[in-house]
Amino acid sequence: EYYVLLAPEIDRQKVLDEFKQSDIGAVFHYVPLHSSTAGQRYGRVHGKLDVTNRQSEQLVRLPLWVGLDEGQQDKVVDVLLKSR
Repeated sequence: EYYVLLAPEIDRQKVLDEFKQSDIGAVFHYVPLHSSTAGQRYGRVHGKLDVTNRQSEQLVRLPLWVGLDEGQQDKVVDVLLKSR
């Protein structure tokens, strides 16, 4: 997979919804370690970790595989640009 960081003013859920409506498997599944169940149980946090949280909220993972043809690549890019 390949990821992009959206600009702060872009609604990530709107982008993911656009991909879903276009039958493109873009997802978000990065949870900062300090927010995970194990991180909260076993980890220690010093400070608010605002940058980590903000980056997590802006991350979208795009599909990427060996057989992804140029037309499919164009479709992913078009949907991404349309949803901004």
